[in-house]
Amino acid sequence: MSSKIEKIALVGNPNAGKSSVFNHLTGLNQHIGNYPGVTVDKKEGSFHLEDGKRITVIDLPGTYSFYPRSEDEKIVYSLLSDSKHPDHPDLVVVITDSSNLERNLLLFTQIYDLKIPVILGLNMMDVSLKKGIQIDLQKFQHLLGNVPVVPLNARKGEGFKELKREISQYSVP
Repeated sequence: MSSKIEKIALVGNPNAGKSSVFNHLTGLNQHIGNYPGVTVDKKEGSFHLEDGKRITVIDLPGTYSFYPRSEDEKIVYSLLSDSKHPDHPDLVVVITDSSNLERNLLLFTQIYDLKIPVILGLNMMDVSLKKGIQIDLQKFQHLLGNVPVVPLNARKGEGFKELKREISQYSVP
């Protein structure tokens, strides 16, 4: 199946590792920091799938909620809520800190409710394991309505082949 996905957005809470995922996918070196508000505007890059298809990726500012209370959150809201926005994505990859899922899943559910195709990236799986958190990926995926769930370790570059495979398997109606 050839992918009709041309543009994806990375969305997630501050410090969930979105910028690390962006950098790994695109080969760019966006500034990364461990404090809220580092990504204050959207960043754009691209990468290629195995079939050679070029995918544009937008790294949106970190946000805890889809409903805007700050300038950063307004950027996310305006881009995702308006299907006519020039940067509206074909697919959203929600990056979560897998060691703090309860806090991170609120944003995921809000994005899921928009009916935009979505993939859940469970980043920081190494941190989860150190904390003794075990995630049954198949069960979790089933509980989320069969949304693809991809374990990642962005710092070590783990899980990106699987993430790209999931992106390539999406087909937009």
